[in-house]
Amino acid sequence: MFSRIIFSALVLFSLSFAIQLTAPFSAEVEEGDIIDLGTIGPGQTVSIEVNPIVTEGGIHGIGGQYDMAAAEDLPRGWKSKKSKLYGNPLQVTITADPDAPEGEYSAKVLVMDEFDGEELGNITFTAKIRITWDVMDFDVKPTSITVAPAQPARFDITITNKGSTGDVFEVSAPGPQRWEYRKHVFVPAKTSRTVSYEISGYEEESYFTTISVVSLASGNIYAEENVALTIKPGLIGDYRATNNGLLLFPIFEASIYSLAGLISNLFPN
Repeated sequence: MFSRIIFSALVLFSLSFAIQLTAPFSAEVEEGDIIDLGTIGPGQTVSIEVNPIVTEGGIHGIGGQYDMAAAEDLPRGWKSKKSKLYGNPLQVTITADPDAPEGEYSAKVLVMDEFDGEELGNITFTAKIRITWDVMDFDVKPTSITVAPAQPARFDITITNKGSTGDVFEVSAPGPQRWEYRKHVFVPAKTSRTVSYEISGYEEESYFTTISVVSLASGNIYAEENVALTIKPGLIGDYRATNNGLLLFPIFEASIYSLAGLISNLFPN
């Protein structure tokens, strides 16, 4: 009996070493630890990467290499993808339900020594994730533009990803067929990105449309802004149009029309 107790204690001691988490941040993780992966939106995916190589434990007490990692005990509607066998690093992805209510969720991550071939044992830790639908900010400037016929109206769109994982957002605006294109924008975690969205018209009139931004991960991550485009011919309108791009002017005249664009800024829309 005493020898069994000593053997059990030695086994537990051999599993007390830490593995190295390399993404989404660097940290040492031990058996039973709880790791806070931050805040993401519904439908978004967070990636966990683990260095498979350890320098402690194992057959000879000098470490070895873990073979695979996987997520278990996921919340209902969530998905995961296990790492490749013998991958380096071992990468596990966890994807939230696209309709997941706001709140705190968790899943188990298991790092495995296949068949206990190197006698490293398995290490299990808990990944904690918070879900919020308020994971994206969106801004359009300007919201009203006057241009000459056939000239582009350029709206600058800033998308801010407030979550702990990157996401792809789709920008679109309903209207005439020539407007109906979609632009995909990748925004890394906790960063902002500004892109231009151009629309144009050929008839003298005012157009009203809505520029929308939606996450490809979930339609619940969505924002929109009403904008106006006025097509107005005239000398000042032609000058002002040069601020938005030289669609019709020869290259050698570019400097002249750049000056015209500067002059147009002296006149209000």
